[in-house]
Formats: sequence, structure tokens, C-alpha cells
Amino acid sequence: MLEEITDNLYMLTLPMPFRLMHVHAFVAVDNEGITLLDTGLNTPETFVRLEESLQKIGKTIHDIKRVFITHYHIDHCGMAGRLQNISGARIHMSEQSRPFILRRDDEEFLFVDRIKDFSLIHGLPEKAIDFISGLLLTFKKAGSSFTIDEFYLPEHRVIVGGKEMQVMPTPGHTHDHVSFYFPQERILLSGDHVLPEITPNLSPDLFAPEFRPLRSYLDSLALMEALPVEKVYPAHGQPFSDLKGRIEAIYDHHRTRKRLTYESVQRGTKTAFVVSQDIFGVDLPEFDQFLALNETYVHLIELIQEGLLREERAAGLIFYSVAP
Repeated sequence: MLEEITDNLYMLTLPMPFRLMHVHAFVAVDNEGITLLDTGLNTPETFVRLEESLQKIGKTIHDIKRVFITHYHIDHCGMAGRLQNISGARIHMSEQSRPFILRRDDEEFLFVDRIKDFSLIHGLPEKAIDFISGLLLTFKKAGSSFTIDEFYLPEHRVIVGGKEMQVMPTPGHTHDHVSFYFPQERILLSGDHVLPEITPNLSPDLFAPEFRPLRSYLDSLALMEALPVEKVYPAHGQPFSDLKGRIEAIYDHHRTRKRLTYESVQRGTKTAFVVSQDIFGVDLPEFDQFLALNETYVHLIELIQEGLLREERAAGLIFYSVAP
């Protein structure tokens, strides 16, 4: 499905075999060719959908000259390498993306071992860890290796489809996440940063332990809230207009989560995984257990920074308790 947003800028809905069912990419057209904003997965269905959609506007895969990627997750950059090989398109990403797309000779993602170590020390059961590790290697099959040709610059502005586009660093969901803002049109392509119905899972950067996902996310939302935006086009879900209202609802969500996290630790010293069970319940599938652990961990980090909690290591695990 290809929907025109404004002159020479289109929203492309691509299929996904995951819970969210779809991801939006964006197509900008000018005399130089096509700039693609995110790519979708590297699956036969996605590739055919992209080909058919470009044909509707008289273009082909070979017309793609640039690919701007919001973040390293496979549903946003999975087809980048395939498109780069076919068309020679130049790939643009955040410099924080670098460690997540580098691979070892055996083609295993570098961060799989980091995720295993992180999950183990925070108490995730080994069954869930094995499942997550296998899932990440399965995700690899929905991706394609690529080279980053250019990193975004601070306050990066570029002409896309004949329009000025500002590349906005919006870390939180991931360390490398960026959003794309068209100031004249007052259009925001928010990626996974602001979604209309769900809040994005916030992920620690296991290559940069000083990164504070929740603090960074809230700071990014504050910058975004100040923008004069008329329409938001997210990566998942329907476009919407009330950006400020949606951001306020997200603030409320994280205030509540932070309070529940603190109350859990007040009841006794425990691992991040046990805290997550207090908040999200004990009957979750393995993947949701991992997401719940991430969400809980980023709130624990902030409570430590505020001096309300402390962490200590014992028996190969990290435990959280109320600070004296």
C-alpha cells in the first residue's frame, strides 16, 4: 500500500510476520531518484510490495539512491543491504548504530552474547535466554548485510523529495534512534519513538553502559513536544495529529511504571526480572519476559540515579534494594 502524504513524499506499508503485522517506510522522489526512509524486512513479500509500489509512481528499485534509517532494528533496516547491492544506494545511519550492525566472521550478531550476559545477570530464566538468542539469530535471516556510507551529523539537514528534512536524534527506544522532521510541511516521521497506541520498549545499549534509555527518551520527547507538528507518521499504527497529547500520555505511563518499580523493591530486595514479574505478571511468553525485563531495568537505572535504590552483586546476579 502506497499513500501520498504530500508532493513527492509517500508512506509505504510493508508486511511483517510479527505481532505488529506491518511497518511503514517512506518514499521521497526528486530528479535525482528515490530516497527511502527505512526499508522493512528482507523477505520476498516485502521486496515484492516495494517493487509493486514503486511501479505505481513510475520508478524501480534501481532508482533508489539513498536510504536513511531510523535505527538498527531489523524491521527498519533489514532490506538495506539487498537494496544497496541492487541499486548502489548510499546508506545513512547514526554513528551509535555502528556496533549493532558489525558482524563476526561467523555472521552472528555481535550483541547476541551481550544480551545473553545481560539477561543472565538480571535473572531472566535460561529457557527464556535460549529462546531470545535463537530468535535473534532467526531475525538475522530477515536482514541483509550492508555498509554504512555516511553517519548523520549534528543538526543534520538534507533536501529530500525537494523538501528540507531535519534528522533529529531521538534516543530511548534504542541509542541510535533518529526521527525525520519536515519543518515547512510540519510533518514528523517518528519511527518507533512516538507510536499512537503503544509505548516503545526502551532498550539499554549493551556497548555503552553509561547510556540511560529512559532519561534520554524523556529528553527526546521534550524536544519533540516543542516542534510545530501538524501530522505524525509513525513506523507502526495510523498517522495522528495530537502529538502533544500523545506525549503527555507517554509521560503518565512512565511515571506510573517508575512508581510501580519502586514499590516492588520497597517490598524486598530482588533481581530486575523478579521486579518485572511484580509489574507485568508471571505468565508471559519468553519474548515478553525479555521485553518486560528491559522496561523494568531502564526504570531501575533512573531510581538508582535519583538515590532511591541501590544495586549489589551476589551469586552471579544483580539485586536491587532501597537505598539507606
